[in-house]
Amino acid sequence: MRRIPVKTEAMTVMLIQAPEKKVKNRETGEIAIDKQSGKVQYNVNVAVVVDGRPDAVTVVVTEDGVQPDLVPGMPVALPGLVATPWENDFGHGISFKATAVMAAQVPAAANGKG
Repeated sequence: MRRIPVKTEAMTVMLIQAPEKKVKNRETGEIAIDKQSGKVQYNVNVAVVVDGRPDAVTVVVTEDGVQPDLVPGMPVALPGLVATPWENDFGHGISFKATAVMAAQVPAAANGKG
């Protein structure tokens, strides 16, 4: 499938909850592993705000890309964000993956200073 780069400059992204290991099989509890790197994958639930309208989105990030001190509600950056359309017998949609999730640099005017 085609991977489509996502530009995040025109959006605000805020962490909804702490990143959690992605479960591949809910019955067995098997954790998802990235096929290329062999590293554990994490689900990162974020609110993406564009033109004042928020949407909840789950982004997959490998364990080495998750900043350890993230807290819900903080603005975050998602470098290398890509969207991948998918389809199977049960439906279709778009999955999101980023190389990292980290605290975003908030401009001075936005944080009340300056």
